[in-house]
Amino acid sequence: MEGKTMSTGTDFAKMVRKYFAIGARTRTFRAGRNMKDQILEAIATSNNYRGYYNETQTELFAAAYPVFNSYLKHVKGYRIDGMVAYHIEKMSPWQFAGFLGEMIDAGITNAYEGEMYFKSMREVAYAA
Repeated sequence: MEGKTMSTGTDFAKMVRKYFAIGARTRTFRAGRNMKDQILEAIATSNNYRGYYNETQTELFAAAYPVFNSYLKHVKGYRIDGMVAYHIEKMSPWQFAGFLGEMIDAGITNAYEGEMYFKSMREVAYAA
């Protein structure tokens, strides 16, 4: 990606927000579909069907794939603290895209690193 000035996670969040036309006030559901689920589906589609998205999008979705797997295992698999799961569930699509970008920038490359990331979220939540 030429002219890259931001981190991969920031580029990911920016691309997702633009692709899905997500603004800061976008609601979770649009036309009966959950926008956060659409983001997750796009990550899976990009990984499973190479060439479905353009080169830049495919590269960013590939960077998000380990985060996607960790999210599925820990959040959708009910393996994290309930307070953290609630916080993630209540995120707007805008916040969710940024959250996934933060996980990319945190260097999540496997489920264990994702588990440690969610554990740190738990410690921050209970410290407040």
